[in-house]
Amino acid sequence: MATPEHAHAGRGNATATAIATNRWGPYSGAGDFAGNMAIILASLLAALALALALHAGVRCLLRRRRQRQRQGRGVDGAAEGDPEKPAVAEPAPPPPLPPLLVYSASGTRLAGAAAHECAICLAEFAEGDAVRAMPACGHGFHARCIERWLAVPTSAAGSRRPSCPTCRAPAAPP
Repeated sequence: MATPEHAHAGRGNATATAIATNRWGPYSGAGDFAGNMAIILASLLAALALALALHAGVRCLLRRRRQRQRQGRGVDGAAEGDPEKPAVAEPAPPPPLPPLLVYSASGTRLAGAAAHECAICLAEFAEGDAVRAMPACGHGFHARCIERWLAVPTSAAGSRRPSCPTCRAPAAPP
């Protein structure tokens, strides 16, 4: 016959095996940790991809909307055919360019203390350079430099720089 010690020990082993096979215990799903983590990471990755796609779609729609608004506007920035917005006068055309000269150290007379260099790019004039002298003041500049100076808008409204870069004399002849 079994002694009470053996019966008690056998009962303890039975409870230990019952706890290990119990799927309703507090640590019953600890073996599925890797599977659960894979599902969580996959869902986070899918949420990130969805958020990036949504962001790209919104940016694309906003860009198209901005382009349509720009196409619907006239030169003055007001919508074409909009009677409520007053028409803004177009900016004045750029002044006529000064006459083109070929620089010669001995023959070309330019005004100013630094008549041998361009005040825009700060490079010295070389023999044969295309130079433009401002008609009002006589200051000389490389042809490309003064053309860019007179063509660059100074503000968002599109006004140009109709003056000499050195002395601010008007670019048009007096």
